[in-house]
Amino acid sequence: MIDRRYVLLASGAGVLAPSARAADPVLGLGRPHTNFVQSQVAPGRVLGDNNSQPGVEGVALSYDARGTRSVTVIFKYPKNWKMPRRHYVNSDQEFYVLDGSLELDGTVYKAGDYAYLPARYMHNVMKSDTGAVLLNFYEGEHLAFYEEAPAGMYKPERLIKHVSSEQLKWQPSATNRTLSLGKEGVMRMLRTDPAAHEATWIQKVAADTPSTKRQGAFHECVEEMFVLDGEVATPQGLMRPGAYAWFAPGQQRGPFGSKTGWTALMRVKGGSPNTALTVFATPIPWDAPFKPDIADAQKAWAMKDWDRTKKF
Repeated sequence: MIDRRYVLLASGAGVLAPSARAADPVLGLGRPHTNFVQSQVAPGRVLGDNNSQPGVEGVALSYDARGTRSVTVIFKYPKNWKMPRRHYVNSDQEFYVLDGSLELDGTVYKAGDYAYLPARYMHNVMKSDTGAVLLNFYEGEHLAFYEEAPAGMYKPERLIKHVSSEQLKWQPSATNRTLSLGKEGVMRMLRTDPAAHEATWIQKVAADTPSTKRQGAFHECVEEMFVLDGEVATPQGLMRPGAYAWFAPGQQRGPFGSKTGWTALMRVKGGSPNTALTVFATPIPWDAPFKPDIADAQKAWAMKDWDRTKKF
């Protein structure tokens, strides 16, 4: 019998309740619009022995419960944590280190480091001496298998084992997608897959003046955003470090503006990467109240106050 365990039961973390899912506005995937939540107040739980990473706290930010079962989650590793068993996961896994360090098979990942591990990539030795916080994406059902991966199922050509984003040069970004995010945009590209219409990058934009006007944007694909630094004014309120948004295909994003400038991890998935802008530029909603477009199940915790000194 195959010994397998869920890496994270995202619905158990309070991301979605069945009643909330039934009322979701519809779109390409089974997540509700998630625009936006602060990760600092998202509920988490420490994974037990029946999970693949016991002792790690999982904080699920969004979960595709009706479709692919893909999930976006923050993992918080305590000091001196060690994975007790060799395993692989039956889903592509993408992660970005927010804090601390994690060692995987001799490669040490520190803050700002990135990896894309295809499904069935073997995790032999996995530990964290310092503790770590990772922003993690599973692309589908995410079960851990404690056995050798079946021959031919692992695709090594898709592996991105280690990227230090701090060593990448900032490159100008001038597409409709990035122009709608702010002025003087630059990016550090972490991963591209043109065939699958996927990309992951670090986006940085400069501060705006109070009189700034900007167009909003619509996408034909899914877009995710996690604010790393700075503040972003949006029609749904002010995004601060640790803010997370999941934009559905066809959902308007923005207009965005920033008095500080900001940096975020951005990600697009599936569908055409085309971006259409709204017809007119409008004033930045500097003082918009926090009115997130999220599921009712998320509102129970998303509206709570939180310690502004916490980045995630």
